[in-house]
Amino acid sequence: MIGPIEVTIIWQVVNHGIDLSILESIEKVAKEFFMLPLEEKKKYALAPGTIQGYGQAFVLSEDQKLDWCNMFALGVVPNFIRSPMLWPTNPENFSESVEVYSTEVRKLCQNLLKYIAMSLGLNGDVFEKMFGEAVQALRMNYYPPCPRPDLVLGLSPHSDGSALTVLQQGKGNSVGLQILKDDRWVPVKPIPNALVINIGDTIEVLTNGKYKSVEHRAVAHKEKDRLSIVTFYAPSYEIEVGPMAELVDENNPCNYRRYNHGGYSKHYVTNKLQGKKTLEFAKIQTKSQTT
Repeated sequence: MIGPIEVTIIWQVVNHGIDLSILESIEKVAKEFFMLPLEEKKKYALAPGTIQGYGQAFVLSEDQKLDWCNMFALGVVPNFIRSPMLWPTNPENFSESVEVYSTEVRKLCQNLLKYIAMSLGLNGDVFEKMFGEAVQALRMNYYPPCPRPDLVLGLSPHSDGSALTVLQQGKGNSVGLQILKDDRWVPVKPIPNALVINIGDTIEVLTNGKYKSVEHRAVAHKEKDRLSIVTFYAPSYEIEVGPMAELVDENNPCNYRRYNHGGYSKHYVTNKLQGKKTLEFAKIQTKSQTT
C-alpha cells in the first residue's frame, strides 16, 4: 500500500499480452499512411476547432512555433466520438488494424488500472466501476528527419489529460521520448516490443497526488525519422473526477477540486501544450501557496 509517498511513474511493459503481429500491423499501416502523398492525406484533414484527423494538433495561433510532427488522431470508444469519414480506406487494412489493436490495448489499460488500485489498498475494480464507458482515442505521430533539430521540438513538453497513456514506439526509432525528472530531461530508450505507459492527469487527481502524471516531450533527429502510436484511456465524459475519499484524511488533505471530466478534456485540447499547466485549474491552493 502506498502511504504519503508521491510517485511519478513511466513503465515499459514487456509482458503485456498483445501479440507482436498486432503491434507490427498497426505500425505498418501507420507508416504507410504517413508515406501517402500529401493530397491523399489531406482528405482526412483535421478541421478547425476539432481534434480528429490529420495535421498539426494544438495550433492556437498563426504566429506560434509549431512542433516538428505530423499527427493523425481518431476517436475509437465510445462509438459516438467516432468520425467514420476520417477512417482511411488507404492503406486497405487500416481500419481493421486499428480495431484489433485498440481492443487489445483497452484490455491492457483495464488490467493496469487494477494493479494501480490494488497498490493503493483499493478494490481492483474500483476504476472500472467509476469510469463508466471509458473513452479511448488513438493518435499516430510521425517525426521526419529535421535539418536543425536544435531549433525545434518534436512535441512540446506536456502531461497527458488521460488516466493512462499507452505509447508504442516504432522499431528502429531514434531515442525521441524524454521525461522530466529532477528538473532535467531524461531520454527513454526503447525496449524492443515493449509498450510505454504514462500516468495521466486524471490518475493524479483521483489518487490525490499519490501517483503523479508524467511531464514528457519528444525531440527531433537530424537524420532519422520516428514513428509512435499513442492510445489515451480516460473516464466517460459525464464522470465527475476528484480525489477518492479513501485517499483523503487529516494527514492527506484534499489537493484537487472535483470537476466534470468532459469539461476538463475540452479545457485540455483547447490550450497550448505547456508542461502541466492545464492541471493547475484543478489544484486547491493552500494558504502557504497564496501568500
